[in-house]
Amino acid sequence: MLGDLQKVVSRNEQHQADDFIRAANLLLTSQFLYADRPVHREHYFLIAGNVDYFRNLFEAIGWSLIYQPDEAYLGILPQGEERVMRLRLDESLLLLCLRQTYEAKLEAFEVEDGKAFSSSDDLLRLYDTLTGKEIPNETRLKEILSLFTRHGIIERGKSDETDPKNVPIRINPTIRQVVVEDYIGQLEALCDIDNREQTDEYVEDEVERNRRAEDKVAAAVEAESGATPPDPEPEQAAVETMSEEETTGERSNETA
Repeated sequence: MLGDLQKVVSRNEQHQADDFIRAANLLLTSQFLYADRPVHREHYFLIAGNVDYFRNLFEAIGWSLIYQPDEAYLGILPQGEERVMRLRLDESLLLLCLRQTYEAKLEAFEVEDGKAFSSSDDLLRLYDTLTGKEIPNETRLKEILSLFTRHGIIERGKSDETDPKNVPIRINPTIRQVVVEDYIGQLEALCDIDNREQTDEYVEDEVERNRRAEDKVAAAVEAESGATPPDPEPEQAAVETMSEEETTGERSNETA
């Protein structure tokens, strides 16, 4: 690759090898570059003018170069199985809500230069409507929006003084690169998985509560009949003793 760099630099009178290295590093750290962002502009046009070199460069390390001149952005995506980004559930759901918002704006002809505009309040309302789950709190939402901003998926604007918690959001067209077409199916699948996990936990809790209730009833019947219950297993007795000691300790602390 060093030989390729020397060749492309020799054909380029305006840039040196360090310029190519800086552009590649910025793309690796930002993932997406936009022509309309001052901090990106110079590097964007350098890469756009040498697409073949940068495409080969990133393919050599397992990335695919995405170049969309009509929407004035370019970026990189990992290839194969590595393309799947490891996200928490609330991050995944918000990402899918962003794609849903983008498509709704597109259908309503409210997308300008490939970018859709929304707000954190609108995003959270959609999150609540589509998922039925508790929305992330203010601190958590800031963390998630910061993550998406670092990856070039959104841009955050300045909140109005009258409504400081409602953050303006610009959804970039790269949302369609990181969230595949079946985004509604993914949203439903994530909600179903989480609901199934909650249901399984509820069922297990119910079974355990019922078992304990049955044990209490059986013990009461035996006591009334005068029957002597069997001695507990040694391990079980040890656990019960430990629980009694812990309870005694807690009561002593409360008394103190």
